[in-house]
Amino acid sequence: MKKLLVVWKSENEIDISKFIVPFTYNSKAQTWFDEVELLVWGASQLVVKENPKYQEYITMLIHNEIPVYACKMCADDTGATPLLLELGVNVMYTGTYLADKLKDPEWEVITI
Repeated sequence: MKKLLVVWKSENEIDISKFIVPFTYNSKAQTWFDEVELLVWGASQLVVKENPKYQEYITMLIHNEIPVYACKMCADDTGATPLLLELGVNVMYTGTYLADKLKDPEWEVITI
């Protein structure tokens, strides 16, 4: 089996509620992948900051043992860092993290 990193880049409600969150959750719950992680990246952090429903989604994913990461540069720029940390998101510089996943043949990386 492979490992999956979902890069959440979309600000679109349909993408978030009908694909990103359910696919990420079910990839873990249905054991479609051995490991599943979510990276909240770019402007998607701003919609998380502004929408309590998306905050609940992140809390649910973390509660279900899906590690959630966020780009520190983007989080700082959008003012989302304090909230993301409060939700339990691993806020860090993600360039090396993402590059390592992209180069590792055990990982599949999808960006939505």
